[in-house]
Amino acid sequence: MLLDARRLGLLTCLAMLCWSGCATLNQNHESPKIDVVGITKAASDTSAMQFTIQLRIVNPNAETIDLHGLYYELSLEGIEVVTGTANYLPPVLGYSATIVSVSSAASLLNSARLLQKIINQPQGMIDYKLRAKLGTSSKWMPSTTIVETGEISLQ
Repeated sequence: MLLDARRLGLLTCLAMLCWSGCATLNQNHESPKIDVVGITKAASDTSAMQFTIQLRIVNPNAETIDLHGLYYELSLEGIEVVTGTANYLPPVLGYSATIVSVSSAASLLNSARLLQKIINQPQGMIDYKLRAKLGTSSKWMPSTTIVETGEISLQ
């Protein structure tokens, strides 16, 4: 009987420690934000359509985000035009932003589909969607996927 009371007391203490540990976790953690701030044609001798994309990564939290990798997809008018990966990225300090340049090649087939769509349905604005997956070293945020959408003017 005494042994059962000790076990119950030990389990109660263990449960309280776990509960109080969970209560101290930062519940106000916000996902980072990613914006495309520039796209330039890469200076290369190949016939592939290679681009350098500049991404602005904003950290809305106090803790530094140590980036281990990045995977991204850029779609225009619902057509996935550019995908790529990057590693060896700089950390993003708390409450700050970092601009990261990544190189990628456009899909020739999807670029042709996009061009055909723009020619057949002329418009002043085109929709874009950027989907990016950030890999980090954080236990609480091992990776996060961010989706940004908007419009780009063709004029």
